[in-house]
Amino acid sequence: MRALLDLRLTMESGQPPEFFWNKTGGKYWRDFSHGRCYLWQSGDELFFSGCDERQVREFLRLEDSLEEIYEVLSGDAVLAEAVQRFRGLRITKNDPWETLVAFICSINNNIPRIRRNVQCLLRNGQMPRPEELAGAKLAHAKLGFRERYLRETASRVSSMDFGRIGRMGYDEAKQELMKLPGVGEKVADCVLLFGFGYLEAFPVDVWIHRAMRAYYGISGVRKIRQFAREQWHPYEGYAQQYLYVLVREHRPQV
Repeated sequence: MRALLDLRLTMESGQPPEFFWNKTGGKYWRDFSHGRCYLWQSGDELFFSGCDERQVREFLRLEDSLEEIYEVLSGDAVLAEAVQRFRGLRITKNDPWETLVAFICSINNNIPRIRRNVQCLLRNGQMPRPEELAGAKLAHAKLGFRERYLRETASRVSSMDFGRIGRMGYDEAKQELMKLPGVGEKVADCVLLFGFGYLEAFPVDVWIHRAMRAYYGISGVRKIRQFAREQWHPYEGYAQQYLYVLVREHRPQV
């Protein structure tokens, strides 16, 4: 299957696949209830086994028109450079519950530790459902203060229709997520972007703060989000991901 895609960048750019998927011999893999799924790429050819094309296309958002998105993002020199350097980087579409767990684990954390935390929570490659996680023994995962947030959130999610959040408008969905323990604006936006697929979400973490100060002279979460909406709507999420990869590579001093 041919696609405008950089699989390595997409799978290793701080999105949920970096926490849930494994890599062996150039192939990304993960165990699912139906078996193990493999993804790998040679040139612009994408290969997969153990999963069907519909699943792969949905997961990698291959229906997103990157060329159309690039037209919106390339209106300034910074993102024009990012688009050129990281062409083929895509936003992934992940299970919303798993995404919520991963980003609760991300609070005041770094990528290697988030991955270790998430991997410790998995059972046979799968994340326990909310009702299971709420009562599970989690000491082995070494979550620290995040364990309380995760337990309380799991308990809340187990008694609600979590999927209905994805049927709300962006602002309402964000407010609903932020009612959950440990879910602030950044975590909510990550869940909306990578779990529910809201491309207007613009998660602001320490790296995006650094990028916006260094490249645009903007600071403060409100000003950053307003700027993102004015500049890159409706693809703020893609802008965020390209800025995230760019600033981690450049590491500008601000």
